[in-house]
Amino acid sequence: MNSNPVLEEIEANIARTALKYDLLPYQSKAFPQSQPSRLGAIAGLFGLDAAPLANAKVLELGCASGGNIIPYAVRYPHATFVGVDLARTQVAAGRSRISKLGLTNIEIRCQSFTEIGEELGKFDYIICHGVYSWVPGAVQDAILRIIRARLSPVGVACISYNVLPGWRMMQPLRDAFMLEIPDEMDSLARVAKARELLGFLKSATPEKGPYGDMLRSWGERLAALPDDYIAHEFLEETNQPSTVRDFAAGATRNGLGFLAECDLPAMILDNYGAEVAEQVRVRSGNDLVESEQYLDLLSGRTFRQSLLIGHERMATVDRALMPDRLARMHFLTMSGMRLERDGEAYVATDAVGRTLTTGSAEVAEGIARLVSRYPASSTLEDCSDGNTDRVMLLDALFRMVLVGMATIALEPVNARCDIAGKPVASALAQADAADGSATTTNLRHEPVALDPATRILLPAMDGSRDHSDLAQVLEEAALTGKIGFARDGQPVSDPREIRDISEQHIPNLLAGIASAALLEG
Repeated sequence: MNSNPVLEEIEANIARTALKYDLLPYQSKAFPQSQPSRLGAIAGLFGLDAAPLANAKVLELGCASGGNIIPYAVRYPHATFVGVDLARTQVAAGRSRISKLGLTNIEIRCQSFTEIGEELGKFDYIICHGVYSWVPGAVQDAILRIIRARLSPVGVACISYNVLPGWRMMQPLRDAFMLEIPDEMDSLARVAKARELLGFLKSATPEKGPYGDMLRSWGERLAALPDDYIAHEFLEETNQPSTVRDFAAGATRNGLGFLAECDLPAMILDNYGAEVAEQVRVRSGNDLVESEQYLDLLSGRTFRQSLLIGHERMATVDRALMPDRLARMHFLTMSGMRLERDGEAYVATDAVGRTLTTGSAEVAEGIARLVSRYPASSTLEDCSDGNTDRVMLLDALFRMVLVGMATIALEPVNARCDIAGKPVASALAQADAADGSATTTNLRHEPVALDPATRILLPAMDGSRDHSDLAQVLEEAALTGKIGFARDGQPVSDPREIRDISEQHIPNLLAGIASAALLEG
């Protein structure tokens, strides 16, 4: 049998990378922007059909321990999910979690991407997050070929990757680490050495100048970043950022077409101002990929999450975005949005300062309903009443989506926002908390950190207990030493005080759980 040196080197590189992920596993969590419900909605905005999640098939390449797809398998028991990863430690952890949750609609396979064949069938959604830039060019092409071969006729794929030229700002730091940190050291030791080296460099470099500014800036940022991020972003054998132009060309070579970005507002030229938008249109010749390339030059973006479809579907894409395509979709806002009256106008403002102004009281009332339903999603009907001008309201929601004040989804997020009665936590949150996990994934497909008191409460929130009962659960946990209370900086041990504190804390704790989208609607 003839050997293929190129293929052998590819497999050797993949195996070396997988071993490093075994030694220092990458945090496996939910990635909200790549969730299938959002991918399908964006496809719909461009006039394309997309598969409903209820019976969809979803594939994740590089799934780690399944943190991104297991939550979806819990929410959609009749859909099918397959994850593929070569890191044995992570695959084992994912399989263990699947078993504990009793899921039968998801499989995590320990294999190389290059071994994926027709046995898996076709998929409506394919996700590849945190892989593409960290494998050689030949493997990148293999990923694109696999996606093309496995996409269903209405399939949408999402690939994340580091972007040039913006990522070049981070390259000096990687170069410094790779020059000074031996590859034969174990992963944790390499990360520790990287932190120590950066500490020396930022203190010893001259005070003024862009290089010193970069080192000092990254010194502050890396101090807050976990070890796994530093190891896999800066210390991997391969890190090959790509221009969006080259990425799109690679997709075309492999029978795929560039549809859009998960970060839809970043594509909307008018969000950059009228003058910049006109300049980009002229310079790019109204070509989408060239327009995106200019936006990367302007913004210094370092990371993309791009949507691909089969090349034969590109002729059916309608880039003249219209509000009526959102009529049956679900809208999500972020926390902290407020609506205020300003003279004859009404102004909605989100947490980062983006605004929408309307002179219509009816539209303002519709937006108020949208805001009040957070963290749940809302439909046009949810935001309307019998007197609402639906055309005007839909136009306002459309504008909110384009500027990033709202996101769209194919499926509803039925998260409860009130805490009355006997609240029910999501099945996944109950299970993760009972397992002692410090994190879970909420109903909006967002990672959520769990404090000790919340970890105690969630498993008990099965719909059988009211606030008084939950206070007793908290009280018992404090009395048995599972959690501790303090007043004025001093630990509380008196049973009566513990009971009082438990009862006082329950409303705020439940409100926090509801706001985190962990309560079933």
